[in-house]
Amino acid sequence: MATTPSLCDQLVVQASAEAKIKLSILATTLVDALGGPAEFHARFTFPLVTSFQPNTNFADVLQPGTWTDDSSMTLSLARSIATHGFDEAHQLEAYANWYQKGELSAVGECFDIGITIRTALEIYIANRESPQKALEQIQGRLSKTSSAGNGSLMRVLPVGLAYWRDPEVARVYARRSSQTTHPTLLCLEACEVWTGAIATVMQQAVRVEGKGNTAPSTYSKLDLLQYIADFPYQTQELRQALAIPIDAPSFAPDVGGSADIARQREAYYKQYHPILRLIEQVKTASPPGFQGESQDTDIDFPFVIPAAKALPSTGYVLHSIVAALHCFFATDTFEAGAIMAVNLGSDADTVGAIYAGLAGCWYASLEEGEASETSAARHLFWSKKVLEWKAGLVRRDLVEEVAEELARYERSL
Repeated sequence: MATTPSLCDQLVVQASAEAKIKLSILATTLVDALGGPAEFHARFTFPLVTSFQPNTNFADVLQPGTWTDDSSMTLSLARSIATHGFDEAHQLEAYANWYQKGELSAVGECFDIGITIRTALEIYIANRESPQKALEQIQGRLSKTSSAGNGSLMRVLPVGLAYWRDPEVARVYARRSSQTTHPTLLCLEACEVWTGAIATVMQQAVRVEGKGNTAPSTYSKLDLLQYIADFPYQTQELRQALAIPIDAPSFAPDVGGSADIARQREAYYKQYHPILRLIEQVKTASPPGFQGESQDTDIDFPFVIPAAKALPSTGYVLHSIVAALHCFFATDTFEAGAIMAVNLGSDADTVGAIYAGLAGCWYASLEEGEASETSAARHLFWSKKVLEWKAGLVRRDLVEEVAEELARYERSL
C-alpha cells in the first residue's frame, strides 16, 4: 500500500494562469474519457481501468478516448464565458446547441444527457425568446432535492478559472451558473464551494506579474482542506460531509512553530474530518467493506479504493463532490487520483471529470521541453500514462481551441 506524503508536504504546483486554465480543461476531458467505459458499472465488477477503452454504454460504440457530456458542457460554458462574459441566457443557448446540434461534442452529436439537464433545456427551447421566463420555469420545476444531480458541478470549472482573481464574484457566478439547470440549494452550494476552491488554488499557484510574489508557494493540500472544512455551509448535507462535526472538540494545538501546528492540524483532521477519517480507515484498518485486494498489482497504483457503501459515486451531487475530494486527498499525483476516480464505477466519468478540474489546477505545469519554473514538479501531472491519454484523446484540437479562448478571455480581465 502507498505511503502518501503528508498533506502538509504536498504543495501546489506553480505555473502561469494560461497553463493552469488550458491544462485544467484538458485534464477534465482526459479523465472524462478515461471513465466513460466504467460508467453505470458497479465497483469492483470490471478490471482496473488505466487506459482508454471503447465505450459500449451507448447505441453506437465510442472509440477509446472519447469524452462525454461532462466535457461538452464544460466546453460549452467555457466558450460562452470567453465570448459573452457571464450570461445565463447565452449559457443556456450554448447547452441547447450542444443538445440539439451536437456543438462541442466529441462525435458531432449529443449521445448522453442527464434527465435534469434535458428537462431544463426543453424548458429553455420552448421559451427561447424569453430566457428569463425559462429560468423562472426551471426554478419552479427543478428545485426539489430529487433534482440534485451533479450536472452543474461537473461543468462549473470554467467559472473559477476565468474569475479567480475575485473569488467572491466567482462564487456568485458559480451559483448562478448552476441555476440554469440545477437550481436546488444543494447544487448551488456545491458549485460555490468547488469554485471557491478552484479560485483559491489559482490565487496560490499563479504568480501575478508586477506583484513581486516570486517566492515559491507554501500553500499545501492541508490548507485547501482547511478552506473546505471552514466553508460557511448553509446546507446540512454538505456541512456533514465536508466540515468538522459540530460535536467534535475544537482544534487546540500545542505550543510550537507553524510547521508543528500544521502537522497537529492534519492529525486532528485525520481523526475528525469525514474525508480524511475515511482515507485513514482504508489505509490503516481495511475493515469489512473495503476491497483493497481488487487492485491490479502490475499497475503502479498502490492505493485502496473504498467499497461503494463507504464512498458512493452516484450522480447525486453530494456523492460526487465527496468522491472527487476523496480521490484528490487520498493520492499524490494527477494520474493516481484519476485512476482512483474512474475505478469507483457508477457515475465514474463525471466523478473523474470533477476530480480532474481541481487536480489539474493543483498539479498542472508545462510539458517536458517547454519553458517552466516548475520543472521539478512536472512528474506530478505529466506521467507517462497521462501523456498516453493526451495522445489518444479524441478531438483534442477542439478541447485546446476552447481552452485557449478561455485563457485569452481571462487575460483580458
